[in-house]
Amino acid sequence: MLEMPGEYPRKPGIYITKVQLILATCLVAACILLVGLLCGLLPTAQNCIYPTEPHVQEPTEPVEPTNRAEPTNPAEPTNPAEPTNPVEPTNPAEPTNPRTEPTGTAFPAGPWDSLRLPGDLIPDHYDLEIRIDIDDQQMFYGNITIHMNCTKDTNLLLLHSKELNIDFTSAQLVSVDGTVIRMDQLWLYPQNQYLVVPLIDQLTEGGQYMFTISFSAPLEDGLYGLYRSSYLTSNNERRYLATTLFAPTDTRKAFPCFDEPAMKVTFNLTLIHAPGYIALGNMPVLGNETIADGWTQTTFTKSVPMSTYLICFVVCDFVYGEGNTTNGVTLRVWARPDALDSVQYAVQKGVEVLDYFDEYFGTKFPLPKMDMIALPDFSAGAMEHWGLITYREARLLYTEGETSASDKQSICAIVAHELAHQWFGNLVTLKWWDDTWLNEGFASYVEYLGVNATEPEWGMLDQFVSADLQAALDYDSLVTSRPIIVDVETPDDINQQFDTISYQKGASVLRMLQNFLGESTFRKGLARYLDEYQYQNAENSDLWRVLTETADDDGKDIPVEDIMRTWTEQMNYPSVDVTRDYVGGSFQLNQSRFLINPEANTSSPYDGRGYNYEWYVPLQYTTGGELDFVNPPLIWLYPNEELGAQDLNTTADDWMLANVDAYGFYRVNYDERNWDMLSEQLRESHEDISISSRAALISDAFSLAKAGRLSQVTAFNLTSYLEDERAYVPWRVLQRVMGYVDLMLSRSPAYGSFSTYMMQQVMPFYNYVGWEDGTGSHLDQLGRVIAIGLSCDYGNPNCVTNATEKYAMWMQDPIDAVPANQRSTVYCTAIAEGGQEEWYHAYTEYINTLVATEKTILLSAMGCSKLPWILQTYLEMSIEANGTIRSQDTVRVISSVAYNPVGYGLAWDFFRSNWDYFYRTYGSSLFAFADLIEAVTAHFNTEFDLQELLDFIDEHPEQGTGTRAFAQAVDQTRANIRWMETYEEEIMAWLDWAVSA
Repeated sequence: MLEMPGEYPRKPGIYITKVQLILATCLVAACILLVGLLCGLLPTAQNCIYPTEPHVQEPTEPVEPTNRAEPTNPAEPTNPAEPTNPVEPTNPAEPTNPRTEPTGTAFPAGPWDSLRLPGDLIPDHYDLEIRIDIDDQQMFYGNITIHMNCTKDTNLLLLHSKELNIDFTSAQLVSVDGTVIRMDQLWLYPQNQYLVVPLIDQLTEGGQYMFTISFSAPLEDGLYGLYRSSYLTSNNERRYLATTLFAPTDTRKAFPCFDEPAMKVTFNLTLIHAPGYIALGNMPVLGNETIADGWTQTTFTKSVPMSTYLICFVVCDFVYGEGNTTNGVTLRVWARPDALDSVQYAVQKGVEVLDYFDEYFGTKFPLPKMDMIALPDFSAGAMEHWGLITYREARLLYTEGETSASDKQSICAIVAHELAHQWFGNLVTLKWWDDTWLNEGFASYVEYLGVNATEPEWGMLDQFVSADLQAALDYDSLVTSRPIIVDVETPDDINQQFDTISYQKGASVLRMLQNFLGESTFRKGLARYLDEYQYQNAENSDLWRVLTETADDDGKDIPVEDIMRTWTEQMNYPSVDVTRDYVGGSFQLNQSRFLINPEANTSSPYDGRGYNYEWYVPLQYTTGGELDFVNPPLIWLYPNEELGAQDLNTTADDWMLANVDAYGFYRVNYDERNWDMLSEQLRESHEDISISSRAALISDAFSLAKAGRLSQVTAFNLTSYLEDERAYVPWRVLQRVMGYVDLMLSRSPAYGSFSTYMMQQVMPFYNYVGWEDGTGSHLDQLGRVIAIGLSCDYGNPNCVTNATEKYAMWMQDPIDAVPANQRSTVYCTAIAEGGQEEWYHAYTEYINTLVATEKTILLSAMGCSKLPWILQTYLEMSIEANGTIRSQDTVRVISSVAYNPVGYGLAWDFFRSNWDYFYRTYGSSLFAFADLIEAVTAHFNTEFDLQELLDFIDEHPEQGTGTRAFAQAVDQTRANIRWMETYEEEIMAWLDWAVSA
């Protein structure tokens, strides 16, 4: 209402005259005109919001569009196809009944406050129908009927539901005899992701019931739940698909369900989709029919019992290659049509690995088909859904001449890993996520067996030592590590279980278990375990019991559970000290907890588990006089005991080597005399010591030196033999341990001498392997990559010239493509030595190539530039809306910059400046957030770095799945500071001596 002056007493406030009003109006109009002009002048990628536009608040958890080249909500057609299922609400963006809480202003206390389902109702079967509109409405609509058994009288049904629009009016609950069960008002409890169904009538123990409800949700370009993906064809046409990733707790984003792994069900799936698409599911297609509106209805055969996180379906326009196993299983590998030529290697290896596991596990793969599909957008490397395994493209598609030897090995290994899950995880499933390692540790170990069976010349059993074992030992040496088995409750707790401890440490302790049980006993025990628990859920204790019984049957008195509990229920691992009596010809052993930073505060929430950081330690050893690396003697070191004098049966002048081939998950330390004899043996005849043992010696020496248990001089002296080393695995370990030294010394005066020393050590290897790609064995090719990579990294002029010349030729003529195995080094070196032109060429190739592995190499190489403005631009591109870098690749981009000395600070500042974005996008991810935090803090080694990190953590207490990663970053930073303060001058002096000798 207009208030005239003088008519009524004025209320408190601000008043203006007519002249002032006119001036203000003109000022507002001028602002609007100015903003409009700015919007016309600024690049079109930026969005301008006029002052007169309403502000639209960002959702709490926005879903990042995976393909930023496309809008997340393209305009709907004038007359979109209507679904045949009438459950679609009038406004599909809103639930039919948007009620999210019961009457009142606060949620009442109840079973929904628990993060675990009460167990009063157990699902038996799902009938699920989903209509997926990919192109027009970008929505999905569904009906589900859940068949349940009541285990205890109850008047409440709790289901998981996350970000679904629930049609409450469609809900119906009936008993098996058709009696309608009356329900009170349904409501949602988003805190714990529940759909709450209060009941007026009580359900009775022993009763069987069916609950039906309809739902809908946007089909968004995310990476979790049921989401939309896209790809460009060779004709530059954008095509779309719908796919799923439910593990571990996102099935509830696609349909209401009992979303816990112990709730195994069978299900009947029906998918309705537009013509021109095909549908894939866990089970074979039962039939396709065209329904009234011209869409296709695909029905699948009834599934075997499985956990909800293993359910999977895809609607796409892909094509496939096919093979058949000895046992009659049809295996298909699906990809976008332009990539059909790249599926055959995965088909071949998939068939071979399935045949091998059928025989190795003694249980035939139980499904009639196996589909594997390469997805353009996928957050993980792969996911083991039963009968339909989903992969990131770069982890499944092999292109001859375009895919490197290391990527080829990665493809074979991941295929073997996911197929191993069909038994360990799918056929027998964990009861709860505290046993995540039962899935991931087994698959991570058995993948090596599968690859070794199909590619025996690759030396995979040795490669385990340089890959999984060393990664696990490094990760588990921090006081902020965790036991393999920990209590987990929240979704973030669950997601953080998917880490190095579950995967690599889990695999390492299983490898140790296999070694001390013996291959025959181990294998028979696994077959018995799978047979006893097939289609069921199991715990650690179930496996230990079965293996103990199998060992007893084989006449072996091995208390498996007692032994393995010390390895799975406490974190870290021991350092085993070998004390030799050179006069008496004997040795004795003792163990102590190994931490990379002995000055760390060792208080941990996992203390007090009853073992006092002591382990059952199996140890095999050999000597210079025996050289027995095939069947060395095995002895045990027990908790809280020191192993007394043992006869060594060798002379005082012979070295002793313990933990042969590094089967034990621990470090080994010797007295200085034995270390010197081992170093001398390596210099004189290194091949007398096995490949795995040579690799372990390097790793142990540098880790022990880092912890202050061995002198840095002794560790560095061990590397002097490397001028004669030609095997890939020891060099791979050296690359790892020296990578840490490089990172720490990169801002130190010692870095010049370090670079010179490294170039001197790798020069003979570099000259030996040469630049001719494709020659030699698979391991020779991997070794060549390391030799060339290290040589160029440390400034070998011949290497740098070769790399830059090859890149220049490629820039001039695409026919002069760089050989696949050399691309990572050539691209990185040329971009580092070059400028904007070299960088932009790589970016253009990244945009244009349709080969997924090539895109991955280019993404990493573009982070090698030494020009800060290019690196800053690249960082900003990685999160740019409607940009060209997919969200699945953002962490790779930032990590590549973060490990570049020029980009250290840029990456850390960028991470801090965009924290809200990273937290929203990756804060609940399985791997990405922890990897990102590790990368941007890896170089921290000063008190200033530490304080910045601590301040940032204090300012951002909500850290999602990055909680443990931040704690470890602090722990690692303190260890790095100690290393620099204690050893920098000692190492500098040794390096100066070594390069001048």
